[in-house]
Amino acid sequence: MTDKIINIDKHPEWYHDIPVMKTLILGSFPPHIDKRDYEFYYPNKQNNFWKIFSAISGISLSDETKDEAVDKRKQIMETLNLGVQNMGKTIAREGNSSLDSKIKIIDFQDIEQIVKQHAELKRIIIAGFSAPNSTFGSFRRYLNEKGISKDLPKKVKPGDTFLVIIDKREIECVICNSTSTATRINLDRLIAQFSKYVGKVE
Repeated sequence: MTDKIINIDKHPEWYHDIPVMKTLILGSFPPHIDKRDYEFYYPNKQNNFWKIFSAISGISLSDETKDEAVDKRKQIMETLNLGVQNMGKTIAREGNSSLDSKIKIIDFQDIEQIVKQHAELKRIIIAGFSAPNSTFGSFRRYLNEKGISKDLPKKVKPGDTFLVIIDKREIECVICNSTSTATRINLDRLIAQFSKYVGKVE
């Protein structure tokens, strides 16, 4: 990041603690404020994230107003028993870039506390794995720093799973593709991939 303009960004207070959370999906960090269509997770409508979970939940996002956007997305989360959080609490960002390769997490969100607050949580989906500062790379560093797990795989691919022990419970972790259009994976394939893991936990 040398010889570049580095900005320090703090994550907005977006966390929505749904009543029943069977699955938690993790991302890295929101795009720069100039690239947001509304103030909530995955706020750039070009990203496929909410299109995927709209399709899985059956809750349409078409014809929504800006004021309805956040409420609709919370409705999707509650319908699917799906929690959403990003790994970064504070980051160093190169310029206004949204790329994981241009972001370095300084402070992490408290993912462990989310798990502790939800005894029903069985699965964590990790969306993005290829860049060193991807969601998986950040999750791996978070667990190492917390002393939760030091034996995670170094290389992963979509569909890979592994277990971590948090709050004396085994939590299944699943690797999925990033939902960014930069991954060049079409929407139908992403819907098929994520639908295997969302809403399927007994």
